[in-house]
Amino acid sequence: MAVVAAAFAPAIAQAEGFSSGYVNGFMSDVECMDTARRAMNAHFASYGMQPDTGEASFSVYGWDVPPGQTQVAIVCSEDQARYTATITGYSLDEDGTRLQTVELFMDMLDGTTPIGGSK
Repeated sequence: MAVVAAAFAPAIAQAEGFSSGYVNGFMSDVECMDTARRAMNAHFASYGMQPDTGEASFSVYGWDVPPGQTQVAIVCSEDQARYTATITGYSLDEDGTRLQTVELFMDMLDGTTPIGGSK
């Protein structure tokens, strides 16, 4: 029975349309938000696009984030003076870019991939 459940799990997760990851180690919510904003703007700029973004108190949003049509939310949260950015990508169809986009944002936020050309 466990084998059957495991075989169906990837299809269910894929059908839901979400991919998610997180990066911790920020010193403050301001640092997390600034880094998220710079990463979002730089990502759009790397495709020669104007950012289609929004922002709330603890989150940065991007709509139709390239290269696919992924909606991305980066939420900065705090727990016991530790700050974490949670990156969630959503798309109706997995065209192969949703997970790639989330992983790229994780790399930018943790410093693995430099954030260039942003303000």
